[in-house]
Amino acid sequence: MTGHFSLHDTLIIGAGPAGSALAYFLAARGREVLLLDKSNFPRDKTCGDGLSPRALHILREMGLLDAALNVGFRINRVLLFAPGGHLVEAPVPAFDHLPNYALVLPRLQLDNLIRERAVSAGAEFRAPVTVTELLREGEAFVGARATTPDGPREFHARQTVLATGAAIGLLERAHLLPTPPAFGRAARTYYQNMRGLSDAIEFHFDSVPLPGYGWVFPTSPTTANVGAGYFTRSGAGQAPLRNSPRQVFDEFILNPRVAEMLTHAHATAPVKGYPLRFDFPTARLAFPGLCLVGEACGLVNPLTGEGIDYALESAAVAAEVLGAAHTPETYTRALHARFLRMFVNITRVRDLYLRPWVFNRFAAAANRSAELALLLVHIALGNVDPLRALSPKTLLKVALG
Repeated sequence: MTGHFSLHDTLIIGAGPAGSALAYFLAARGREVLLLDKSNFPRDKTCGDGLSPRALHILREMGLLDAALNVGFRINRVLLFAPGGHLVEAPVPAFDHLPNYALVLPRLQLDNLIRERAVSAGAEFRAPVTVTELLREGEAFVGARATTPDGPREFHARQTVLATGAAIGLLERAHLLPTPPAFGRAARTYYQNMRGLSDAIEFHFDSVPLPGYGWVFPTSPTTANVGAGYFTRSGAGQAPLRNSPRQVFDEFILNPRVAEMLTHAHATAPVKGYPLRFDFPTARLAFPGLCLVGEACGLVNPLTGEGIDYALESAAVAAEVLGAAHTPETYTRALHARFLRMFVNITRVRDLYLRPWVFNRFAAAANRSAELALLLVHIALGNVDPLRALSPKTLLKVALG
């Protein structure tokens, strides 16, 4: 054994929304939690920064909704631009117990809010700590080896949780990835002095390769997170849709509407690319002594690329399981029960609707039917079963255009 040794109840590697939310939920239940991250906080994280009503509901459960509203930008409407340029507009709908609005909140602020909440609940946070290896005893994982400002250290725990997002280095080094996971690609930056922004988020399917989209997510009346991304094609021999996410981004900002909004604007940060891991249906979610949460187990919406909601919701599910006697099988069953059907069905919806001629017909039909427009928004937000988009009634409306 090298360096210092410490034993913890739960060790969480990664202090993004999934890791910090899980640290909060477990600490609030009286569990002893150590939360590690390679970066000091606050720190930026490349993302679209959109918070869905489902994400806001989890923040409300954590006592963070008011704090998020104080620093985020409230969104009341959704604008969808079809490949042919036709606009579909819908409000963020009321549904069940969820807020009837969304929020755009940069990760620089969001992640630190959640981390601080975890610490206030009793979790211990240490950074900068770079975990280099997962530790095993026999078949079970028992912690991690890391480099710290004070030298190498081993952190031992009864339960280790990976909340490292799309980064797969630790999984690869532990030989826990039999096949490479499915990734999307995206790039974004922030602009200020924009014009034409409102209380709406914009999804553009008219100037990016499908399946994919560009976005304009306002962070204030004159500033926005602007980006574009696409999902990789499946199947052997499929050529990449573009050479890089930066190429997709550069093409997107030439979109006439977006270019007009950017006429007098300037970027306040470099354009940064990032991966999106969305292989949840086939990913291994748990091993003896180790479980994965959030994007570390592929929890990114395969239609919208949204990941914050699934990070927070999976943390809430994980806390329930890890707070009781559990096995890798019970953990996997719990996450599958919450997310698997939605993932499989929303992928089917994406593969049908994110074709130019189908989406254009949908836009034409939705402009005559507010019910159809709201259905797509409900599906994108995870409120209803995606199979409703494939019902005979819905398909007939789309076919008629």
